[in-house]
Amino acid sequence: MKATCIIGSPHKSGCTGYIIDNMCSGMDSTGIEFKKYCISQCNIKYCIGCKKCYIDGQCFQSDDVLPMIKSMFSSDFVILAAPSYWAGVPGQLKTFFDRCTPFADTNPKRILFPKGEPKGIAIAVRAGKTEPENELILDSIEHFYGHMGIKTIKRISVCQSDNKKMMIQNNPDIGKKAFSLGAELCGVSV
Repeated sequence: MKATCIIGSPHKSGCTGYIIDNMCSGMDSTGIEFKKYCISQCNIKYCIGCKKCYIDGQCFQSDDVLPMIKSMFSSDFVILAAPSYWAGVPGQLKTFFDRCTPFADTNPKRILFPKGEPKGIAIAVRAGKTEPENELILDSIEHFYGHMGIKTIKRISVCQSDNKKMMIQNNPDIGKKAFSLGAELCGVSV
């Protein structure tokens, strides 16, 4: 089994990174292969809206988007964690979503497709105490998954997490739960 994990935050070692890292440790404990990306460390150029990809299914830009998509499309699971930035995903992650237009089901000339039926886990993290803002983040990730041919199987909302220390204090089992979820993926039928 394979997984692609994306830290959709500008901070590799922040709250979303902590959750993804623990999930990866859980996957590693059961032999699930995974690739991990931190969106802020990837070279992702802006979509310029030229729609060349609607002609030949390819973007003219060369960056890290194609390897990330190939990893996602060859995975059994895609796990994406994002913090809330003004009730939306961070700009770096939104840029990645925009650049995935060549690979979306809305592109009539799409040439890359998922192998099998990848399953997605969407994770939203926010500083505040209430869930509605995280629902917007989870909806955004799920919307992205839908256009990529990835079926969302789990949505996770973590609140009161302005920083890692605060997250662990307010959600003391978060690391253990993330590890367990990663380990349990090997029992999910794909």
